[in-house]
Amino acid sequence: MPRSTAPAWNCHNDACPICTAPGRDEMTLLRCALLTLLEHGRWMAADEIPLPEVLSAGGDYLSRLAVGDASTPVPAPEHWPWLEAELRLAVARAAGLDAVSTLDPRIDAVLATAARRTWRRQVDLLDLAAEQLTERHTRPTI
Repeated sequence: MPRSTAPAWNCHNDACPICTAPGRDEMTLLRCALLTLLEHGRWMAADEIPLPEVLSAGGDYLSRLAVGDASTPVPAPEHWPWLEAELRLAVARAAGLDAVSTLDPRIDAVLATAARRTWRRQVDLLDLAAEQLTERHTRPTI
C-alpha cells in the first residue's frame, strides 16, 4: 500500500465520511480519492460511459477535476496504479467477489460481467461499492 504524501488530508466536505472519520491517517487522501471516483463514476455510468472507462485513469481524471478546486483529492502520480487497482477491487467486491487482494485473477471476469449490466444497475453497483468502502474505512478504532 502506498504512503500518501499528504498525511493531514481533509477535503473540507463535512459530508465526506472518509475525511470526517475519527481514525484519519496517511491513507485518508487515497481513500477519499476512491470515494470521489465512485461518486463521479455514478454520473459517468448514467451518461452510459462504459464501466471499463469509468474504472480506469482515475488519477488523471482527478487531476483534471481539481483544476481550480483544492477540495478534490489528487494522489501523487506514483499512486495512480494503486488507486486504479483498489477502485477495481472495490467494484468487484460490490459485485459479489470475495477478493482480498487487487491481484485476484477473478476480478477481470467479474468486472466484464458487471460491464454488461444496464447503466442503472451499474449506478447501483457503484453506490454499493462506495457504501462498502465507507463502511470499511470509517469504523471507529478501538
